[in-house]
Amino acid sequence: MKLKEQVLLILMSSKGKFVSGEEISKQLYVSRNAVWKAINSLRADGFIIDAAQNKGYLLSGGETDDFTRYGILRIRQLLKKSAADADITIKDTVTSTNTLLRTSAENGAPSKTVLIANEQTEGRGRHGKSFYSPADTGIYMSVLLRPDFKADKAFFITAGAAVSVVRAIKKVCGIKAGIKWINDIMLNGKKICGILTEAVTDFESGSLQYAVMGLGINISRPKGGFPSEISDIASSLYSEEAVGNELKCALAAEILNNFFDICERMSVDKLTEEYKSYSVVLGKRIRVISSNAEYYATAVDIDKNARLIVRDENGDMHTLSSAEVSVREGQI
Repeated sequence: MKLKEQVLLILMSSKGKFVSGEEISKQLYVSRNAVWKAINSLRADGFIIDAAQNKGYLLSGGETDDFTRYGILRIRQLLKKSAADADITIKDTVTSTNTLLRTSAENGAPSKTVLIANEQTEGRGRHGKSFYSPADTGIYMSVLLRPDFKADKAFFITAGAAVSVVRAIKKVCGIKAGIKWINDIMLNGKKICGILTEAVTDFESGSLQYAVMGLGINISRPKGGFPSEISDIASSLYSEEAVGNELKCALAAEILNNFFDICERMSVDKLTEEYKSYSVVLGKRIRVISSNAEYYATAVDIDKNARLIVRDENGDMHTLSSAEVSVREGQI
């Protein structure tokens, strides 16, 4: 990492306070003259850095203008041990982070390759649905894994991602979100995040060659609101129409910290229990739409394979591995 990038991270993390040149030089083990040159280089890059005698330097503008270039520095600064070796790329606009990362996987990209975008023009959800991904309002991120387990355990990835997002939202934003089985993160009855895991399986061994976990979080309300076709089901963490890079970086880093820690250290039993603790469907009357049936039921449990166990209105039990569910009253 270049010296000016290290200086920038110190200024970014000072959260609106002056940092003296002496303090920066001590942190980085360089001369104050080297710090001064780095400051001037950052100014040439478009960053607005105030200087005051006996106070030092203050980053007062420009840090939100280039998420693709400097967001990655802030994210890396916030990563913990389990995520520190992730290979992260940030792009301004992509078609789909999942699509691009799958191509990278086919070309031999290693596990823990991460692609983050400010906007998707062809974002995808489950069952071929599109995922609305406008610029400057959310985080769109995909992670490549090459896990050492069978394909029938791929649910672990989606469940781990869901738990990671709920934890991160609570820690960074102080907001308590929930999980709607199997892959939606909910706030006040509306979806604020979707998760899509796509995997390629070795036919002979039954193991996963690789899996790509993608997620999109609506942090702030898009300008003009959500499209009419999703406005009744979609929401965001905040109602404001603008979101700063500091919040985006903090959320992205915390999700990665949680996700890699869960994948590497957490047992299926503990993950299942935590996943269930965030559920917004357990104990509720839900509407189930599967490939061959549509009915009302009560969500009873979630098993260790992340399957939803429900009791229909006739008292019959069903174990669902895939279906659409909604917590709504009324008759079909």
